Amino acid sequence: HDPEQVAALKATYAGHFIIGHIGALVDKHKGQLELIAAARLIASKIPEAIFLMLGDGADKEMLQQASQDVKNIKWLGFKSNLGDYLSILDLFAFPSRNEGLGSTLLDVMDYNVPIIASAVDGIPDIVHHEKTGLLVPPNDASALANAIMRLYQNPAERQQLVRNAGKALQQYTPEMMAERYSSLYHRLRNV
Repeated sequence: HDPEQVAALKATYAGHFIIGHIGALVDKHKGQLELIAAARLIASKIPEAIFLMLGDGADKEMLQQASQDVKNIKWLGFKSNLGDYLSILDLFAFPSRNEGLGSTLLDVMDYNVPIIASAVDGIPDIVHHEKTGLLVPPNDASALANAIMRLYQNPAERQQLVRNAGKALQQYTPEMMAERYSSLYHRLRNV
């Protein structure tokens, strides 16, 4: 990431509790409508909360329409410098309705940002509830809003999740992944 860019972003959003989301703007997969609903629920409870939505996709106009009344959401479009944005986040929200590997979450962990994600598909393999992040049921805006409130109110818990996630990341080094694939291959070959 670029320190100058990070400093500029920090200045832009100074005084805010920054919740980020990165994903293709396709609600049936990524669940951005749930995040909009959660943002609406916490607008009065955390006035300094701001949601930075990064990404582009087929539902861009529909999602922007749906959030017109929600002043704490900023649609920033596609950004190539995601690291600069990850550097300024207080929290990362990933309300997917379905998800492949969820590898974005590994990048988020690498930037020491606590994660709230849906307990779907491959996500619970990466985010372990109350250890490396918080898991919420998919399609449940109030559970998402409650999880955001919980971490907002508990800086110590945010730090603990980040520390645990940092340790867990070591399992995802290329060497460790190669070792896992190799052992899986040998197990399968000997069946």
